[in-house]
This record gives sequence, C-alpha cells and structure tokens, in this order.
Amino acid sequence: MSVCDKLQIPNNTMQITLVRLDQLRSEPDVNEDHLDTTAAASLALSAREDGLPVRDEDIASAWSDAMEAADADISITSQQLEAVSDYFDIAEVPPHPNSLVQRFGEAVEMPEELVTVAHRLLQDAFALDPTVVSGGPSPAATAGGALSLAALVNGLDDTYEQSTLGKVSGTSEVTVRNRCRDLQDLLDDRLANDRYRVVPASQAPDRPSDESQSDAGEGSTTGGEASGESRSGTASAGGASSADEATAADGAGSADGASASSVETADTDAVLDTVQSVYPDELPTTANVAETHDTSESVAEDALESLADDGEVERKRAGSVDVWIPAGGDEVGTALTVDAVETEIDSLVEELDIGSSARLLARGMVSDAVEDAAVEDAAELAATTVVAAARMSGGGVDIVEVAGRRSFEPRVIAQWLDTLDETVDADIPRRDPEDVVEDVAAELGLSESVLAESQRSLDRFDGDAEAYTAAELAAGAVLFAATIGQTQVDVDRLAAVAGAETSYVTSAMHGIVVSLCLALVRGDIAYEDCDWTTELLQSELSPTLGDSETGRAIAIAKAYTAGREGQYVDEQTIDVLSE
Repeated sequence: MSVCDKLQIPNNTMQITLVRLDQLRSEPDVNEDHLDTTAAASLALSAREDGLPVRDEDIASAWSDAMEAADADISITSQQLEAVSDYFDIAEVPPHPNSLVQRFGEAVEMPEELVTVAHRLLQDAFALDPTVVSGGPSPAATAGGALSLAALVNGLDDTYEQSTLGKVSGTSEVTVRNRCRDLQDLLDDRLANDRYRVVPASQAPDRPSDESQSDAGEGSTTGGEASGESRSGTASAGGASSADEATAADGAGSADGASASSVETADTDAVLDTVQSVYPDELPTTANVAETHDTSESVAEDALESLADDGEVERKRAGSVDVWIPAGGDEVGTALTVDAVETEIDSLVEELDIGSSARLLARGMVSDAVEDAAVEDAAELAATTVVAAARMSGGGVDIVEVAGRRSFEPRVIAQWLDTLDETVDADIPRRDPEDVVEDVAAELGLSESVLAESQRSLDRFDGDAEAYTAAELAAGAVLFAATIGQTQVDVDRLAAVAGAETSYVTSAMHGIVVSLCLALVRGDIAYEDCDWTTELLQSELSPTLGDSETGRAIAIAKAYTAGREGQYVDEQTIDVLSE
C-alpha cells in the first residue's frame, strides 16, 4: 500500500488493517461510497494500537493523495474512529501515542520541556525503525519508555523513576525499563545530541551510562540507578548501607576472611512486593524478578520458592517458563492463558530471530484463539501463531525447527493452523499437498518421473486425507513414487524438507499404498493407465511392509498384476494371501 510506504507504517500494522477491511466488506451496513474514509480510519486505529506516532491528519492526507480522483478529500474524525471501533468490537478508541506521552508526563509532574524531549525521542525512533516502536507490549509501555529515556538522558532518572512511570502508565517498572532500553539501543549515539537535552549538554548533569544503570549504588550514595525504587527498597529491607555492602564485598567481618556475600540472597519481602506490583498486568517470571532486583535468576528463584513454601505465591507453568501468581490473586483462566501464550510467543520470536512485526501479529491472534478453542499447551498455540504470523508477513519459518524448540511434533502446528483458520479472522497462507510435493522434489533434486508419479498418487488417493497433514501426505506420496521407481531417498531428510515427522511420513505412504493397490484391483484405476504395475513386482514394496492391512493390499495388487502380465507370484505374497 502506497500510504503505508509513504508514512513508514510497518508491514504488521498494514496486515492487521487489511484483515479488518476484509471483515468490514462483509458488513451489510457499511457504505461502499465511503469505504476509503472507513479504510483510512481503520489504518489510523491500527497505528494507534501499535503505538505509532503517526498523526490522523497525515494518514488522511496520504490517503487522499493516493486516490485517483483529483478532488478526493479524506478526513478522519473522532466519530469515524468510534464507528470503526464499534465494527471491530473494540471497547474504546485507543488514545494517540502522543497523547499518552503528554498524559503520563503530566501525571508525574514532568516539566513540559522534558515531555517535549520524550516526544522527539519517540518520533525519531519511529523514523529510524518503526518496527521497534510497534514491537512493544503496548502503546502505554512505549510512552512510559520514552519518558523514562528523556529523564535518563538529562540525568533526572532518579527524579522520574521507572517504577513511578510504570504505575501511571498502567504497566510495570520492568516493562518501562525494557521499552526504555529498546529505544536507547535504537537511538544509541544520537542521544548525545543537544536535541534531547532540556539544557545544553555542558550545563546538564552527567548522562548515566549503561554500566551505571546496572551497577549504580556500588560505592555511591546518590541512588541514581535506573530502577532506584526496587533496589533501594531491597537494600533498606536487608538493613545494609552502601558502606556495609562495600565491607562485605571486601571480605571483612567474616571469621575466615572469606567474602561475606559469597552466598547471595534476595530479600523475600521485596521480591513479594515486585510480584504483587507486576501481576496481573504482566506475568511475574523468574527472569523479570531477577532483573528488577539486579540479581541472578537462581537467587531470585530461591526467594520465590521460599515465598511459595510460605503460601505467599503460587508457581505455575506458562508455556516454557515458570510464573509466580500472588496468593489470593484474581486468576482468570482465559487471561492467564493469553498471558502464557504471549510470553511463549516472545520467547520463540527471540529464539528464532524473526522480527518484531511477526511477534505483534502473532500476539494479535491469541485472544480470539483462546476464547474459541481449548488450549492445553500454551507453547503449541504460541508456535502456531508465530508460524502463521511469519507467513502473513511474507516470510516463513520451518515448522520442524519451531516444533523442535519445544517438546511436541510438527503435526501439532499443522493441526493448530486448521483451528486458527476457524477461530481467527485472518487469511493465513497454507500449503496444500501438491505445493509441498513440488517444493520437496525441487529441494531433493528428484526426477520429473518421480514428481509426476507423486502428483498422480495424490490425485488418486481416496483414503482418509484428514488423518494426515499436508506435509505428511505429500511426503508419503513422494516416498511411494520414489520406492516404486527404485529411486533412493533418505526418509529422514525427506520428512525434514517436507516439514513432518518420519514416522508419520511412512504411515502416510502406507495409507497411499493401500488406497492405490485396492483401487487398481477394483478397477477404479485402469490397468493400462497405471505406470507402476511392473515396478510394483520389482520394487521393495513387500507384503510384509507396514501393518496387516498394508501387507494384504500389496499382496493382492501383486497377485493381480502378476496374473495380468503372465508372471508368477512370489512366496511371500502367497503366504499373506493364504492367511
């Protein structure tokens, strides 16, 4: 879309808008004469949801310019945004990201000059890489991160703490810190520019470095670390001053001269406060608790397990990670499942390195899927949405690799894709068996004859196609064609290329063998039109192959073929037919 290109709107935002427009076209009360205006409002709505600082006026202007009519004039009003939100069952129109920055800044009594810096940071980050901005957990988190970075750049991060910004933004200290870091990493050296200073750099307080954010407090009494509230809270709860910590680090005060801090612990009261403050906006994980308290995950886990033993928190599994739910917390099954799946999506996207646009698109499918389908394993649904999102974004990921990252088979993703098609209003690209056959034959360098027989086998197969995934059925057809054609194929590699498990590929091949052999004997396949009858007698397709049903089908077909061609039937075939 030329509008998205002109305004640097990321692909994932565009894809979500296109899905919504498809949905709108089926609405009987949508006026087609005003479809362009409705479409522009839909794009503005999606941009707000993704936290993109694009003005509604700019979207309307770009849309007008893209229309063929010379007098086209698109405008986006609050009434139109409300109407579109109603169509999509969105409770209320999302506030513009710039409005969030302004509101949160005023809530913490940040001077207008510093709020202006936050606006600049957000706008410049968007200009550099829109996907970093859209890839945040929420627009509120991104706004909080921009304000935090503005304070950090100007040496005021101890005045406008991330914990406070987390509260006013309705997120958490950890979330604000992560978004601040994302923007900081993106802007990098540009942050030294006076453009981001309330006063010139020569007159401003020293800008904290990355090291000072993580190590502040050691040998310092200023408390200037980025997460000042949680760290100072931990220190006071433990009763240790900066001088005490320095003494412990030097090994003084211990009977044998060893370091008194050789066994590190975390204050359980402070850890409990963190869990309670984060939940339910986020799932408290061992990793983010450890990060909040600037300690190792093993130390954080010890403190969390101690709290669990005391009944203060409950340990639950969310995909591949542990989460800690405060005792008495209002746990809503669906909400917890959504959080668990989204946590797993974040982990998979990072492991697979497939980009923030796919991450956001995958997250967008979760709530609908969880509402309409039973989710027993968060990792399965997460992996499926990641595969679907990658395909919708014009890319692709290997299903076998994705499944291999977790403890389930590739066919689980294929089956979940069927469920997503039914529960999520999105056009997820799917491959049918014929497409897979062509890809596999090309990847393995198979002959035209094997490719052609594979395609014919699929066309003639009249068994239970729903018992197999597209990849399994396609690979089974290729294995059958290669076997009767006496072409050597590594079954494991064939399965991997197709995106299936080896055992299911051989099972699909057996199903194809039974179907084709019985169709031949019944006359459904004309003997003269069957290219593999002679090869069947000479191939490795033995009556002892597979289960009894497969063996009998091969035996019957061999006997039938031998009779037609005036050849003898081998003893193995006779034995099977005599049973």
